[in-house]
Amino acid sequence: MKQEPAPAHPAIACLTGVHVRLGAREVLRGLNLSLHQGEIFALLGRNGTGKTTLMRLLTGQLRPTSGDVRAFGGDPGREAAPRRMMSLVPQDIALYPRLTIRENLEIMAGMAGLSKFDIPLRVEEAMALVQVEGRRHDLIDHLSGGYKRRANIAAALLTRPRLLLLDEPTAGVDVDARLSLHRTLKRLRDDGTSILLTTHDLDEARALADRIGILASGRMAEEGPVADILRRMFGDRREVVVTLSREPDDSVKSALGRLGLGPTDNPLEWNSWSTGLESFASLPAALRRQGVDLHEIRLQEPGLEHVLAHVEGARS
Repeated sequence: MKQEPAPAHPAIACLTGVHVRLGAREVLRGLNLSLHQGEIFALLGRNGTGKTTLMRLLTGQLRPTSGDVRAFGGDPGREAAPRRMMSLVPQDIALYPRLTIRENLEIMAGMAGLSKFDIPLRVEEAMALVQVEGRRHDLIDHLSGGYKRRANIAAALLTRPRLLLLDEPTAGVDVDARLSLHRTLKRLRDDGTSILLTTHDLDEARALADRIGILASGRMAEEGPVADILRRMFGDRREVVVTLSREPDDSVKSALGRLGLGPTDNPLEWNSWSTGLESFASLPAALRRQGVDLHEIRLQEPGLEHVLAHVEGARS
């Protein structure tokens, strides 16, 4: 794996040669990773590749079978000081549904050990950071998915963490809520908070993260900015996606195959690769000449499935 040059900001957490065995299964196999101050790092990979395990290592909930985990100069598995400098936001909403945002945050602040004097200030500060202060008196049960996610993040910000860990922070929210959450996370990053998040969405990682890491076979298979990783893997190739108006019969399938298109999991979608706009521009006319009932054709960056298949193929 080609490593990108390290950012100018100092490392706040490092995993070096980390192995984790859970029962008979080796989840992580010599994993190396550095997280840097004031960056958003997105962790991608298939289910079961160790994303949650990595977060549990950083928060001290799990110790490695071998290797070294350091955060803020200490061992989070043995020392409380590093753990106090980070917060984990789980994928599930960890709030009381029949209480308001403010009531939830006041309770969470008390559970975090904040003094009665500090709690009002910290609650106001956390609500302002994620922009939910206008909904402070709303019950969690009455909030949209996006506002629930924001309130969930607010609870994690009460202790003013230097490292924020988020597990699938935009799962199950609509596009507008996702964009709003992205703005919130970027604003936190710009204020100096380091963010590690997991996602299954390469487009989200491209829009949000300064760097990404792709986990495969228990190791960090790729690491760096999304654009650089795609360039290394695919050069100037782009994916051509053809959407049909109706499910193709055998003759249409044959015609699609002759034009270099292959089937996907969706029977209405076929795809291929293009290395230039000229070949892409000529494809609609060629499809029509073959009698293909075309609904849409688009050119796009390779998606996560292509990236994972490339990584897994390189390691097979």
